[in-house]
Amino acid sequence: MATKHFYPVADGLVQQALLGTVASHSNLGLLYADKVVYHKSHPRNQVAVISGGGSGHEPAHAGYVGSGMLAAAICGDMFASPSAKQVQNGCMAVPSDQGHILIVTNYTGDMLHFGLACEKMKAEGHKVGVVKSADDVSVGRRNGGMVGRRGLAGSIILNKLLGSMSATGATFEEVLALGQAAGLSLVTISAGLDHCHVPGRPTAYGELDHTTFEIGMGIHNEPGVRTVSPIPPVDVLIDNLLEYMIDPNDKDRAYVPFEPTDEVVLLVNNLGGMSTLEMRAITQIAVTQIRKNYSITPSRVVAGTFMTSLNAPAFSLTLFNSTYTAKQCGVPVYKVLQYFDAETDALSWPKTHKYNDATASVENHPATVHSNSYTIDIVVDPDILDRKLRKAAANIIAIEPKLTEWDTEMGDGDCGKTIEAGVLALLQAIDEEGLAQSGSVLRVVDAIVGITEDRMGGTLGAVFGIFFAALFNSLVATLGAMPSNTPVEKVIAMAAVEALASLRVHTPAKEGDRTVMDVMIPFVEAFKDGDISKAAKVARAAAEGTKKLLPKLGRATYVSSLYTRDVLPPDPGAWGVHELIQGLAA
Repeated sequence: MATKHFYPVADGLVQQALLGTVASHSNLGLLYADKVVYHKSHPRNQVAVISGGGSGHEPAHAGYVGSGMLAAAICGDMFASPSAKQVQNGCMAVPSDQGHILIVTNYTGDMLHFGLACEKMKAEGHKVGVVKSADDVSVGRRNGGMVGRRGLAGSIILNKLLGSMSATGATFEEVLALGQAAGLSLVTISAGLDHCHVPGRPTAYGELDHTTFEIGMGIHNEPGVRTVSPIPPVDVLIDNLLEYMIDPNDKDRAYVPFEPTDEVVLLVNNLGGMSTLEMRAITQIAVTQIRKNYSITPSRVVAGTFMTSLNAPAFSLTLFNSTYTAKQCGVPVYKVLQYFDAETDALSWPKTHKYNDATASVENHPATVHSNSYTIDIVVDPDILDRKLRKAAANIIAIEPKLTEWDTEMGDGDCGKTIEAGVLALLQAIDEEGLAQSGSVLRVVDAIVGITEDRMGGTLGAVFGIFFAALFNSLVATLGAMPSNTPVEKVIAMAAVEALASLRVHTPAKEGDRTVMDVMIPFVEAFKDGDISKAAKVARAAAEGTKKLLPKLGRATYVSSLYTRDVLPPDPGAWGVHELIQGLAA
């Protein structure tokens, strides 16, 4: 595992990389604050195909913005999904009279944030559709549970097909149908010699020794489903991977049928740390073994660096059955391949472009303005409000290293920094804007909604954003319906019940799934009578209880099978919420 970096910490790295991307292509623009790369000349009469996700997977997805491919790419922080606000601003950067189609990799944060953006845009009268990219076969149906397959390098094929079809003037419905059919025609699996290293973070796992490799590792440092030692010859290794992808007798993983006569595309992907020499040899072995073992001759072979996991010394194989796609959506197979073959000027296909002054292309989206005046409000002692907010923030800042450690062990490692970013923004608002000075509870909740949109990505950002937006609406409704002498705690408690119900519409998570909901649900239930001290004790017990739970949702789902211990680290999101509650109850 390479742990040395020219950028020892990731702060500012994503924006600098995006500036470098735009500097290489004269027709790209950049929304710097939103980390959105967009095509400045995308025709308004064509469907705008958009994708994105956490950074660290370059060239995905900014490298695929260009004519005949993506209209825009929305980038989150390192391994963290972009916020719904970023997605909306990215869509607005490429207006389309035909509509927007969002290609979303199947990770909880991405699905929630892109889904929230989709619903908000629909409410504003826009035509928006979502194509889910879920092509991983390593986990299988049994262990995938409610989460389903992860989105891996197959999403790049979706970018290419849908972008090319849009460029022909196809309708929104035609492009969406192709995307949904193609999404069900993809299988991908990875193999790696070790995991990647994220600048500024501790190593996620002990290094694999020189005789061991791993099958099925994820692109966010998730461990694989199987380690193998000693490392076999490459042809045997490839045979093992192809069995996961093609074997029709493996009912747990036979997601896509393959026949010798099918038109199949093979994509061989470098996850960031493989030499070109080895990648070319692996490509040849993959083609040879597919033909030898399954009588399938790929009609297209593409090899290179398409979707990475920073510097992971690993590769993935993707098979796309265009014949199966054609049968499902009614587009002739030759047309599907034409879309795959069509030219594009996106940077991930090597082209020479004129120098573009990136700084001249920077556009900053205006900051969200939150109203500070309400016709109805809850006003409490400003000193008490200030003290409680500061205590909650201090708890998070103190526990952040542990949250990051636990989340790194179980998944992508972004939880601690995500929630810390939120409380630091809250402290900034208290210190610089006098957020607590008026004692207005509505003003604080409204500010928190803005903070979740502007400063917090990842799954927690989406969960907090939905909950606090619903809490604000519920507080206003409750205040209007309750007698004026109703205790403040009771009003907040009733509103919290409604906010939790709204949140549960957008997530299948429940108690026992080892998520943030393991604390939020029992806390809100215990807080119904307005006694926050009692409810805080329930929250603490619930957070402790996550140590004995196996994950059923989120990226940690793919890790749980590797643990044989009776007690795991606590769920970092649940523990973070518990720390916030203890601060508010103090």
